[in-house]
Amino acid sequence: MTKWWNEMHGFQQVLFVVACAATLFMIVQIILLAIGSGDNDATFDADTSVDDVDTINDGGVGLTIFGLRILTVRGVIAFLAVGSWLTFALFYSIRFYALIPGIAAGIGAAFVIALFMKAMDKLQGSGNLKIENTVGKTAEVYLTVPALRAGNGKVNVYVQERYAEMEAVTDSPAPIKTGEKVKIIDTLNEGTVVVEPFGAAQTALEKKEEE
Repeated sequence: MTKWWNEMHGFQQVLFVVACAATLFMIVQIILLAIGSGDNDATFDADTSVDDVDTINDGGVGLTIFGLRILTVRGVIAFLAVGSWLTFALFYSIRFYALIPGIAAGIGAAFVIALFMKAMDKLQGSGNLKIENTVGKTAEVYLTVPALRAGNGKVNVYVQERYAEMEAVTDSPAPIKTGEKVKIIDTLNEGTVVVEPFGAAQTALEKKEEE
C-alpha cells in the first residue's frame, strides 16, 4: 500500500484524497436524504457554507442556469467526487490533460444533481405550499416575465424551507428578464404570483397594506 502511494504523482495523491472525502460526504448526504433528514441543503448545512450563496430568500445571490440551482453543497460535492476520480484514473495515461475530461465530468455531475433535486422538489408537490406566504418574498426570474400581464413568466422563490417554481405576471411596463431579482407583491391563484422590480414592488406593497 505504501509503495503504491509513493509511486503516485503528488497531484494524483491530492486527487485521491479529495475524491475519497467527497465520495464519503456524498454517501452521507444520500443516507440523510433517504431517511428524511436531508430534504434540502439549507437543513443539512444549518444555513451555512456554500448554500448561502444560492439562497434567493430576501435578496440572496444565486447561480441558477436553465432554472437549475447549480452552486449548492450537493453540486460542489458531486463535482469534486466525479471530477477527481476521473482525473485520477486518466492521469496515468494522459497526465495533466486529464483535467479537461475531469472538469467536464464534474460539471455534468453537478447538473445531474441539480436536475435530481428539482425533480424531488416537484414530487413534494405544491399541495402543502401556502401561496400567500410568498407575498413579500424575493424571487429570481428564470423565464422572462412579459410586461403589463401580457403573458406568464416563471420565478424561483424560497418559501417554507424549500424552493418553489411559480408562474408569474407583472404590471411593470417593461419585461423583467431572466436572472433579475423581483419582489412578490400579490397572488392570482394557487400557482401564479404578481411580481415587480424592487423599487416599484416596495411602493405596491405599501399601497396594498394601506388598502
